[in-house]
Amino acid sequence: MDEKTIQRIKKLQALAERGVGGEKTTAQKKLAKLLKDNGINSLDELQKEEYEYTIFSYNGKHEIKLLRQCMYKVMGAKSDRTAYKPYGRRQKIGIYCTKAQKIEIELEFEFYRNVFYEELSTFMDAFIQAQQIFPEDAPTGDYDEFNERDMKIAFMATGIERRSRTAMIEESEAGNEKTKTTNS
Repeated sequence: MDEKTIQRIKKLQALAERGVGGEKTTAQKKLAKLLKDNGINSLDELQKEEYEYTIFSYNGKHEIKLLRQCMYKVMGAKSDRTAYKPYGRRQKIGIYCTKAQKIEIELEFEFYRNVFYEELSTFMDAFIQAQQIFPEDAPTGDYDEFNERDMKIAFMATGIERRSRTAMIEESEAGNEKTKTTNS
């Protein structure tokens, strides 16, 4: 079993036993849920290296990519990470992993999924700025109030290629003309 997973669970257990106030309560609930959801009665069960088929849920093409990456991170490059699509189940994949790996994958996926959606909001704002998807008479902001998030959006927007509908139409027409001359 991964030593990092054991340490993470032990820290959570220590926090549940010796934490203060809401921190202690939250840790107790998280630990209890984590162990219950994984059918674990004691930490000794996590030491077992028995592989079992485990199904993970995701939502959409971005989350499946993120989930697969978390599996790769937890299980390592040399492990068998063959994912199986359960028959009749949408947006679920299954792999063979230990209970400890399952917990670690779930923790990693939950964390990075939350971070992803936080950053997605920033990307959307940068995309809107880069593509200039706003009216010409839109009010401009006061640069004295330029905060860290605004700087991040501006920097990210510089890396996004600006496209226009006119250029896309012209490219499409040029492609159609090449096809016509080639077929003639």
